[in-house]
Amino acid sequence: MIGSLKATSRYLLLDLGAVRPLFTEAGPRQARYVLILAEKGPRPALPRGEALVYRVAADPLDFAIEEGAVIVGGVAVFLTGPPEYVFTPHYVWTEG
Repeated sequence: MIGSLKATSRYLLLDLGAVRPLFTEAGPRQARYVLILAEKGPRPALPRGEALVYRVAADPLDFAIEEGAVIVGGVAVFLTGPPEYVFTPHYVWTEG
């Protein structure tokens, strides 16, 4: 997977490199970007239909990378497929 991570005081943006099948707490989705926004503030312009968006009360710069997951404010993005167990209320992992 080719991708990138960008973190600012307003948002954390994971670019997966291409539209990919994802699984979330709400079921399957397709997206290229996972955008985690600060509770207040504008969102960056991204192509319509290509972003999975979460709003969090936490500072987007206060993220951690643990065991193949990017974690911030109750959202975990598992970049290597489904985890053994989910430990946050909101989650997404890459499929295929």
